Amino acid sequence: MPPVLYLIDGHALAYRAFFALTTSGMRLSTASGEPTAGVYGFASVLLRLLEQDKPEYLAVAFDGGYSFRDQIYSEYKATRAKMPDDLRMQMERIRELVDVFGFPRLELNGYEADDIIASIAHQAVKQGFGVKIITGDRDLLQLVDERIAVNLAGSKLSEARDFVRQEDVQAYLGIRPDQVVDFKALAGDPSDNIPGVRGIGEKTALALLKDYAHLEDIYAHLDDLPAKVRQKLEEGREMAFMSRELATIKRDLHITLELAQARTDAIPVEKVLDFFRRMEFRSLITRMEKIFGISAASAPQQVPLIPPEPTSIGQLSLFGEEIVRVGLPPQHDLNTVIVNTPETLAELCAKLAQAEWIALDTETTSTDPLNGALVGISLAVEPGTGYYLPVGHLTGEPQLPLESIRDALAPFLGDPRKPKVGQNLKYDLLALRLAGMEAQGLAFDTLLAEWLVDPASRALGLKEMAERYLGVQMTRIEELIGTGKNQRTMAQVSVAQVAPYAAADAEITLRLKPILEERMLKAGVTRLFQDVEMPLVPVLADMEWNGILLDVPFLQRMGVELSQRLAEIEKEIYALVGHPFNINSTQQLSRVLFEELRLEPPDRRKKTSAGLYSTSAEVLEELRGRHPVLDLILENRELSKLKSTYVDALPQQVNPRTGRVHTRFNQTGSVTGRLASSDPNLQNIPTRTDLGRQVRNAFIADEGWVLLSVDYSQIELRIVAHVANDEAMLAAFRAGQDIHAATAAAIYGVPLEAVTREMRRHAKAINFGLIYGMSAFGLSRSADLTLAEAENFVKAYFEQFPGVKRFLDDLRRRAAREGYVETLLGRRRYFPNLKNPANPALKAREEREAINAPIQGTAADIIKLAMIRLPEALRAAGSRARLLLQVHDELVLEVPREEMPGTAKLVQHVMETAYPLQIPLTTEARWGKNWGEMTPLE
Repeated sequence: MPPVLYLIDGHALAYRAFFALTTSGMRLSTASGEPTAGVYGFASVLLRLLEQDKPEYLAVAFDGGYSFRDQIYSEYKATRAKMPDDLRMQMERIRELVDVFGFPRLELNGYEADDIIASIAHQAVKQGFGVKIITGDRDLLQLVDERIAVNLAGSKLSEARDFVRQEDVQAYLGIRPDQVVDFKALAGDPSDNIPGVRGIGEKTALALLKDYAHLEDIYAHLDDLPAKVRQKLEEGREMAFMSRELATIKRDLHITLELAQARTDAIPVEKVLDFFRRMEFRSLITRMEKIFGISAASAPQQVPLIPPEPTSIGQLSLFGEEIVRVGLPPQHDLNTVIVNTPETLAELCAKLAQAEWIALDTETTSTDPLNGALVGISLAVEPGTGYYLPVGHLTGEPQLPLESIRDALAPFLGDPRKPKVGQNLKYDLLALRLAGMEAQGLAFDTLLAEWLVDPASRALGLKEMAERYLGVQMTRIEELIGTGKNQRTMAQVSVAQVAPYAAADAEITLRLKPILEERMLKAGVTRLFQDVEMPLVPVLADMEWNGILLDVPFLQRMGVELSQRLAEIEKEIYALVGHPFNINSTQQLSRVLFEELRLEPPDRRKKTSAGLYSTSAEVLEELRGRHPVLDLILENRELSKLKSTYVDALPQQVNPRTGRVHTRFNQTGSVTGRLASSDPNLQNIPTRTDLGRQVRNAFIADEGWVLLSVDYSQIELRIVAHVANDEAMLAAFRAGQDIHAATAAAIYGVPLEAVTREMRRHAKAINFGLIYGMSAFGLSRSADLTLAEAENFVKAYFEQFPGVKRFLDDLRRRAAREGYVETLLGRRRYFPNLKNPANPALKAREEREAINAPIQGTAADIIKLAMIRLPEALRAAGSRARLLLQVHDELVLEVPREEMPGTAKLVQHVMETAYPLQIPLTTEARWGKNWGEMTPLE
């Protein structure tokens, strides 16, 4: 059996690995924000090769930049999408990875990886080697023969396929390998923008190549072909032969490979491990230990690869299943104990009594913990073992009474000295509370830890973290309960099936804890986690549990009024247009406005994918005043959205058990640290219109209680004054002046009392515009100024507040230098494109966000501190008030009527002393029977 040289198509593999991870929702990056999905995927496949195929020889080829094919045809690959910025930034790291492994890196300026691979492959064959090519590019199938095999990845990495014989290619493409270039000469290749012959499609090309061997044979027999085909081929002769030249892979480049340098038996393991440490690839370090039989803590410089077995050009499972499954057999050495007898319950309680940490997870019948029923509880106290306590299965299997489990677990779950770890612990706390159990001592939430390290990550799920950090692929819930119309609840699944799944959920969080602790320490967010995010979890759980009362009859009356007004608007629109049409159809509306009414679109160059002018709200606002129908259309949209989103939807979201609406607060819902509200979203109720404000009237207090609203006054501008240390702005705040009026007086050069409403409006736009990273151009649009006026305003502003300018300039430089910005409490947000700006538009956007992030994030941190301290302050004061909502800078409480004045002053004090600034934080308090009609506190 001849030795086999493995040749990897570097760019093709990088693409496949990158998209396989990113399209699954994973956003891999280091703690410093460097994206790593492509590097991780590439490294993972390399390890897979070494582990399973044990190649004796391996080299990696990369494209060499501008190709000779571009000189032949300037439109070559012109239609191909640009490499994503995230991946482009990682290509040098991937090259570094290949060098660290010690594999030859093959590149030649002016030639693609295909040409390099083909040339090296034929050299190796001449030396008696077999060749295995690893790629995602079908072009390389033209190389398949008795000594060269191709492993071709499909749309997914797991769909790779081996082409070992020429017959394999013919079965796949319908042509022999040596006909691939002739096929492309005729039919073209859209992926590479190879034109082919105009009018000759794939079907005709295959038919021609079935009758004639190659392109020359086809043109030698034109007279034998149907007239239409002959005409197309005659007209496209030049393009056909050019296309074949573009498709033909070069096999005679002046590039060589010393095969001895491609041997895999002396990989510098410590260098590879060091690279993985720098890239934070913990699961790959574990795989290295397994493959090479060493400990990463004491790895030698070089370790021979496990002696290779005879290598043949057979089935290569490179892109197959890579990670051990957990939750269903095999169970990654997880010992699952089903607690359904008094004896196993006693055994578990003995373990809990000795436990240093308790990992906790719950299984329920709903994604909403307040609308579901508890099905089971899973616990773990040490890696390798998980306990499952079934309580609500409907399958007739043995289960202990809930009361027995509640009594047994109470001393442990309710003990704040027994720290709990879990994933999304707020959910578990509420699910247990609904079942009559209380959990205290919530100390480590893996979801929050990962989010603090990488706020922009889309891979915050437990399954994704297990795969990334532990190399474990867990069972997905869909495998147990199904999807769509066939989906069932967890209660309908057998205990035997659920137990290993649930036990793994608890045990994995316990294993992730030290890894995430290390990541947080490196990212500098440990104190933020311990002092802010974890203490906030039970506060948010209480708020969700409390809910808020809804006046359903009020919304029903409002819905009737809106329906009547919408019907009137519809008639008025039809009268102005001259005929009925579907107002909600953007295509019909576009034709009415721009074809029938002949309105001039703001930008004639911009059209939708349907070839029509846009009717977005922005476009309609810009056209407002040019025709009376525009005001009616905008009103129709506003009222329709208000009715569907709030007036009709809110009554459907009243919990039948409590009669209240229970929004969910998501700590990880934004990259800035702000809380997000959902199901329903009570942070986005419109307040700029009278009708929008009326929706707030539907939120009411219980009988004998009132609602209290306390919000910070201009907190973000106070933070700017503090961090910028600008004396003029600080002085204005210390004097208790209206900051927008004071700003207007400063930039207009007039006394404070001479500031007009218009002056104040412009000053307010500047104050907020600048902290949101707005340019003079953006300011001109938002404040209705000319560009020259806006530039003059900005110049005058910075002359009056030089400290603010220094702060903003320093922030831009620091963000570009370090790749992240921080709040006063150390919350980080990463901006990797500022360090390596491949896209100017993306850089500009990130720069704007980098300016605002530490300001908005600090404001979010401060109100979180107030929320954490408020419950204890209320208890100490003997108040029965309960915290219901947080809407950015505002807190809403429900308070007994007789306690309102004292509670309001207490809440204001807690909020105003939450965090020390150079200037005082101030708040405004209002109260009332409903949220919309509130009276300022005297």
